[in-house]
Amino acid sequence: MAGITTIEAVKRKIQVLQQPAMMQRRAERLHREVDGERRAREQAEAEEIQLKEAKDIAEEADKKYEEVAPKLVIIEGDLECTEERAELAESRCPETGEQIRLMDQNLKCLSAAEEKDPQKEDTYEEEIKILTNKLKEAETRAEFAERSVAKTVNDLEDNLKFTKEEHLCTQRMLDQTA
Repeated sequence: MAGITTIEAVKRKIQVLQQPAMMQRRAERLHREVDGERRAREQAEAEEIQLKEAKDIAEEADKKYEEVAPKLVIIEGDLECTEERAELAESRCPETGEQIRLMDQNLKCLSAAEEKDPQKEDTYEEEIKILTNKLKEAETRAEFAERSVAKTVNDLEDNLKFTKEEHLCTQRMLDQTA
């Protein structure tokens, strides 16, 4: 049961790691929109395409998760691999701070563009809200993944300790009968 939680945590961590790159590209596009109204329209079309690609990526990630789920039992037994994945996931946390900074820059750019195109401002504000919610969800999933990995490590350590104790008891019984 704990192994399924670990795979879900790894899946969520992968999604979290994919989202920062998408948000960074979106932020760069929003910054370039300040250059002119014509380029702003082209940028909006590009963002719609990117959103469709993001949905496709999310669907692909869900399919991959369903393929990986049966392999969970094997992954539980490999404690070193789990620890390495946890370290990798923790190393990605600084990217979240960068995403927040980029979203702040986006908000400033949108404020400047407000005078040029009020309708687009509403669209971008909604998109920023969505991205902010996604970021919060990603951070929550990351925290959950870290806790799940820690719990799995603790469970495996407890199991190892119990097995060692059983082995010692069995060894003592064999020594006594010999």
